[in-house]
Amino acid sequence: MMRDASICNRSSLPYERPSGGARGRAGTRKHVEMHARPPYTCIRKRSIRANGGVTLIELLVGLALLAILMAIAVPSFRGTAASNRLSASAAEVVNTMALARSEAIRRGGRVTVCKSADGAACTLVGGWEQGWIVFVDTTRAGANASVDAGEVIVSRVGRQADGITIQGTAALANYVSFAADGTVRTMAGAALAGGLRTCSTLASLTDAARARRLDISAAGRLASSNPSVLATCPAPT
Repeated sequence: MMRDASICNRSSLPYERPSGGARGRAGTRKHVEMHARPPYTCIRKRSIRANGGVTLIELLVGLALLAILMAIAVPSFRGTAASNRLSASAAEVVNTMALARSEAIRRGGRVTVCKSADGAACTLVGGWEQGWIVFVDTTRAGANASVDAGEVIVSRVGRQADGITIQGTAALANYVSFAADGTVRTMAGAALAGGLRTCSTLASLTDAARARRLDISAAGRLASSNPSVLATCPAPT
């Protein structure tokens, strides 16, 4: 706390004793003039008083409260972040299938979605979380989807966040292919249906909140659900 204070010192004024005659009168005038000046010289100074500090007990109490708040907030934040990543990946799956179906109908020909690690070719290993591509599938020579020469890749989706797995049921383990009428077909043309499940292995999510499933009917209709799944995220059936 700052406080102004005035320090006044008495001035040392010279004094000349008056003498008789003219000199005495002059000395008297000089003496009067000198005493007409302020007899004190005041200097304003600031006095400083130290502010009160924080005691050790107050500091320990504050640290304890901070630790309690962190213990409450951090798990909640992790759970929210994990849930957001799960929802984002599940939304990518839904959007991709809706895009592929609409493209097949618009183009009047087959459009296929397949797992892809490099964004250029289909793969039969690993899960859908490694990424996938949407392409115009004009030639279908084998039992599995493949990008052949001249076929156009419409969309690419990259690897998903850590802790996310995306697995298909047996029928949709590697690809989903939409015909010109919007139905789902195998490479040979048979009806195809199944589900794709997006799951998070993170412990910050409960089993009831760690998965999103997209079921795709043979007619091409999409239906989402939130199944309860163990933290190991086993393959869907």
